[in-house]
Amino acid sequence: MDKSNKKSSEKWNTSALNALATKYSFSTRYIKQCVTGDRTPIFADRIKAEYIELKNNLDNLLNNDKL
Repeated sequence: MDKSNKKSSEKWNTSALNALATKYSFSTRYIKQCVTGDRTPIFADRIKAEYIELKNNLDNLLNNDKL
């Protein structure tokens, strides 16, 4: 009976969100909804894939030890 109703908050990569929002002229809120699956058009799948790719590329650049 101790079920938590809280959603786990996801940490967003704001650089990737802003880049996609600028590229497609959408709001960052809509981009977040596409990534979480709240929006289901076919175009949302492309946005989700691009967000994941951008996020991974930015993480790799920031965590690169050879800098």
